[in-house]
Amino acid sequence: MGQKSTEVKDVKIEKILEELPELLVKHAYQKLKSGNKLTASEMKVCLDVCKTYSTEKLGAKPNNILEEVPFDTNG
Repeated sequence: MGQKSTEVKDVKIEKILEELPELLVKHAYQKLKSGNKLTASEMKVCLDVCKTYSTEKLGAKPNNILEEVPFDTNG
């Protein structure tokens, strides 16, 4: 039987570094959404990967519309 080659030819490290975060987030997301039971460690790793490599919006606090409402605080 033929063996599968794991050698990647002519792949630049810059290309790998560009694609790796996206692949990590996709894999973590699929694992979280799979419905399979995860250990606490697996869940923490998946959540950390998503938080670390996703956009700033994921870690941002939701907008509080009350902060922008001009309340009369002078009485």
